[in-house]
Amino acid sequence: MPYAKDRTSHEKMKSTLRLCWRCVLLLAFVVVVLSLISQLQLITTRFKGPSFELDSHEKAEVEEYRAWFQNCEHLLLDLGANRGDTILRWLTEENYSGRSRSSSIDTIYSLEHRKKFCILSFEPNRMFESTLRATERRMRAEGFKVKVKICTAVSDRFSESVIYIDDISTHSYGTSLIPEKKVNFAGQLHSLGKEQAVKLVDLRSILSRVPESTELVVKMDIEGGEYDVLRSMIPSGLVCSINVLIIEYHDHKLRKGAVPEGINGVIEWILGGERCGVQIIHDD
Repeated sequence: MPYAKDRTSHEKMKSTLRLCWRCVLLLAFVVVVLSLISQLQLITTRFKGPSFELDSHEKAEVEEYRAWFQNCEHLLLDLGANRGDTILRWLTEENYSGRSRSSSIDTIYSLEHRKKFCILSFEPNRMFESTLRATERRMRAEGFKVKVKICTAVSDRFSESVIYIDDISTHSYGTSLIPEKKVNFAGQLHSLGKEQAVKLVDLRSILSRVPESTELVVKMDIEGGEYDVLRSMIPSGLVCSINVLIIEYHDHKLRKGAVPEGINGVIEWILGGERCGVQIIHDD
């Protein structure tokens, strides 16, 4: 009988512990959901202006963008231009989708519609300057409105910084602001190489100057910088001014723990929700 009592007591203790553990998990889940809801509540309608201070040089720069955006009813921001493939595919090729496996921009925009877009491109790597300038001149000669910013990277702030050059891959596509980011080339992960000075521009300031009626597409391939940039735009709701976001995620090439597990899904859950409505295309 004492054995039976002990066994019954043990079973009751195990049942109580299981109940407590379920309560802890439920509480953790509620905390996560409430945190996400608070982020969503901050997402409002289109952002009307920056809530951060700009110095005189920064104000002059963003006003330059504002003036350039005038008369652009359709706008592509090409963040991470590399050698200019996006510009050429967007304006001249029947099928834009390229190497994207998960979904295609071609189901949204025909070539005829893409030809209506102005394109503003940013590329931090100086090695592509001559190629990008030649593409810029060619597109302008064909009647397109194209502007390229060299040695310039979008960020969550205005600043001077350095990029770490990918001198391993064929087209230096892995160059990044993040020194520990890896490059996947020929089936192996490689470290980045030498440094190069670069100018950082705050993407929030740029987007806040885009006319409200403009159809806005953002191609974001910024080698791990996407997480800080997107996070900076969520509280204001400015990210919701984007109609279509073509993005390549790089969490798998960053230091372990640099971003939370599952962060890509959370970003898409927030941006693709009813209050925001950004259409997301994976450029993978």
